[in-house]
Amino acid sequence: MSFYNVFYTVLPPLTMGILDQFISARLLDRYPQLYVLGQKNMFFTVKIFVGWVLSATYHSIILYIGSQLFWYDDLKQGDGLIAGHWVWGTALYGAVLVTVLGKAALVTTNWTKYHVMAIPGSMAIWFVFIAVYGIVAPMVGASMEYSGVIPRLYTSPIFWLQAVVLAVGCLLRDFSWKYVRRMYRPEAYHHIQEIQKYNIQDYRPRYVLPSFPPPYLDLARAAFAYVKTRRR
Repeated sequence: MSFYNVFYTVLPPLTMGILDQFISARLLDRYPQLYVLGQKNMFFTVKIFVGWVLSATYHSIILYIGSQLFWYDDLKQGDGLIAGHWVWGTALYGAVLVTVLGKAALVTTNWTKYHVMAIPGSMAIWFVFIAVYGIVAPMVGASMEYSGVIPRLYTSPIFWLQAVVLAVGCLLRDFSWKYVRRMYRPEAYHHIQEIQKYNIQDYRPRYVLPSFPPPYLDLARAAFAYVKTRRR
């Protein structure tokens, strides 16, 4: 369990914190009103923090109940033996990692090769490590509880199915909420991100902030109208 924060989930937050780019420096310079987001602390409020806590609680409930159903009654396998709680626990651990890394991928704004190395790469590290450790450790007299676990785990279709189904079940709500917000309740920065993504050229003169910046909604409307015009 201590490896969870040390090896398997340490790279995504580091990569996202250092390299993830909300909006490019060029567009921030062109639309300086976006700095109001930070000045008003719009991305780190008590409401948003509570939302993340509730989202994590929802994920944990789905993962635990779902894994219990997948491995119900220790799930008798093809050879007639039961999977056991170590197989179930290791499979649940893998499903948790898929969900956590999937959530990291969902909130990443700007993908680079380092994000690919950190997010899918962390999952690959776990698959390799648990296979090697689960086989080698019992051979040298350590972690004997893993004896025979890896062959049962990696050859079980339930293990692979659970990792996909539970992760999708957890993140489908997050994805749907993100889609609805961007499509039907967009903020100004959503439109600027679309301008950046599709490399839409804006030939209007650069806006210089007056002593009192215009309302935030005006920027959203202007950006949205511009994107619609360019798409026609």
